[in-house]
Amino acid sequence: MKDKNEIITFLKAHKEEMQKKYGLRKIGVFGSYVRGDAKKDSDIDIAVEMNEEHIFRNFFALEQYLRENLKTNVDLGIESSIKPYVKKHILEEIIYV
Repeated sequence: MKDKNEIITFLKAHKEEMQKKYGLRKIGVFGSYVRGDAKKDSDIDIAVEMNEEHIFRNFFALEQYLRENLKTNVDLGIESSIKPYVKKHILEEIIYV
């Protein structure tokens, strides 16, 4: 199982690649891995902002890239699309890279 620091290190190391390949503008990790209460079957919660061009194709390709490289399930969400009542809690704990 990965920990918060491993995830952040990976995201930092690959951010430029993800920006070029998938149109990534912003990325952050939140949820159980940030809080330190992730379990063996926990997914990694990641919020992103992406360039609008080809967003759906790039979104799913980025999700697959993260899942394959982090070797666990990833729950990827577009930050601007997250419902306000949920977004408030996410913004309290998210760690942007």
